[in-house]
Amino acid sequence: MAKIGEILVKKGILDVQQLDSALAESKETGKAIGRVLLDFNFVTERQLLQTLADQLGLIFYPSLNDISVPQEVIDNVAVKLVWHYKIMPLQIKDKILVIAVSDPMAIWFLDDLKLRLGYDIERVLATESDIQVAIRKYYGFGADTMDKILSEEKNMEFEPQQKKDESTIDLAADSEKSRQGTSVIKLVNQILSESVSLRATDIHLEPYRDNVRARHRIDGVLYDINVSTQIKYLYPEIVSRIKILSGLNVIEKRLPQDGRAIIKLDNQQVDLRISVIPSIYGEGIVIRILPMNFLFSFQELGFSSDSLSVLENTMQKPYGIIFLTGPTGSGKTTTLYTCLNKINTDEIKIITIEDPVEYELNGIMQIHVKPNIGFTFARALRSILRHDPDVMMVGEVRDLETAELAIRTALTGHRMFSTLHTNDAASGATRLIDLGIEPFLIASSVNAFISQRLVRKICLHCKEEVKKTEPLPECFKGIKTYKGKGCDECNFIGYKGRTVIYEILPVLTEIQQLILNRASSSEIRKKADELGLRKLIDVGIEKVRQGITTPEEILKVTKLS
Repeated sequence: MAKIGEILVKKGILDVQQLDSALAESKETGKAIGRVLLDFNFVTERQLLQTLADQLGLIFYPSLNDISVPQEVIDNVAVKLVWHYKIMPLQIKDKILVIAVSDPMAIWFLDDLKLRLGYDIERVLATESDIQVAIRKYYGFGADTMDKILSEEKNMEFEPQQKKDESTIDLAADSEKSRQGTSVIKLVNQILSESVSLRATDIHLEPYRDNVRARHRIDGVLYDINVSTQIKYLYPEIVSRIKILSGLNVIEKRLPQDGRAIIKLDNQQVDLRISVIPSIYGEGIVIRILPMNFLFSFQELGFSSDSLSVLENTMQKPYGIIFLTGPTGSGKTTTLYTCLNKINTDEIKIITIEDPVEYELNGIMQIHVKPNIGFTFARALRSILRHDPDVMMVGEVRDLETAELAIRTALTGHRMFSTLHTNDAASGATRLIDLGIEPFLIASSVNAFISQRLVRKICLHCKEEVKKTEPLPECFKGIKTYKGKGCDECNFIGYKGRTVIYEILPVLTEIQQLILNRASSSEIRKKADELGLRKLIDVGIEKVRQGITTPEEILKVTKLS
């Protein structure tokens, strides 16, 4: 039988020099040649397994995602065997159990499986990552850990330890304190690690009468975490662990609580914002996942070069205020932070007032307001003027007092940034007038209103042209559209990452006059159209034309007119 390295060379996947290097490393370290080839990135796991399958006469499954596993198969193979041997049972035919394995050379456990389950074993090959995804899909996330916890429950003690304020918690080290090496600590760590690896921004845990629902938000959309049904028996301990992690009161179950934790996870630091609320069947938890370092640029956010030129010119004005508008979750704060990063130099002092502080920015003084003790946006704004700032950011204008202070501060020679909750840029001025701000103050202090939304981007690894489409609105006619088919890179969603669509409304002379006349938002919008300013839908159509996103994503967040 030809050796695996020779077969890979013959197929043109590997060259002779690479094979010689791998053989030398294998001889020196004792590692299997296949493992060395993967470590050196000479071949992919799929290429190696397909070649091994051809060599050994086995079947290789490039993907397990499209395979439907009967419940009978899952019921016949215990989760502890599945995780211990890193296998995925696929089907039972007659007295033969078909299992997927990622290492065809590991055959030592086959007799044990046959003895335990009473079936002859037939192997097929699949990648290790595909097997892990399939196990979580059919057995539920964390099922192995929950099974061990419940089986060892009589011998375990849950020993909470209060964390030090604002210290970084090493979850891997923390987990080692568990008596059996497996506990609720490990289960919480798994949930956090899985969500971070999938780029989730939030984790939602919701208790109901007979079950616990777990979801995470990825690119703005909630997806179920297929947890084992056994989680309902451990949920009180999970809540306690998360409370301890964030320094909350474990005993208090009647009132909402908010906390924060900085943790070390998979060699990276992650900032967690935890919110706990009481419900009729227990406490619901939302965990916000924030990166410790803020590194966005306008180009990464999705601003085009021509729009960026307008925005940067507006930001450089010596005084005045820029308002970001849009609903919750539209990326307003992220854009504001990007603005501050752009202008942050040693020559100017920047102070922000936020609720809460979402990202830490180097060289910028950030203040977290606490309305429950009377430390409001308005009170903070009055105080920071004594600290001689050049630029200020107010997280949100919610009331007349804050709006009036922000606008009057902008008129006294300061650059200001803030947010409003309106549906479009043209509604910004009318919203301020509704709050009670005089039109002449708005016209003379506001430099621009910017409205924005976030839409998902098509995954570049599985992007394909759409051949047959459902009828689309007229504005998309004649545009070549694309979609994501779904692949490992995007977790078979078809989208990966988000981009911003926006409209920038500079307060030009024509717009100022309309504001002074208390014009409606529709009149301001009409004038903006006459001036050639692009709407949200215009930018959205352009991003569809560029193949960045889909018409469906644009239509979710914009109006056609």
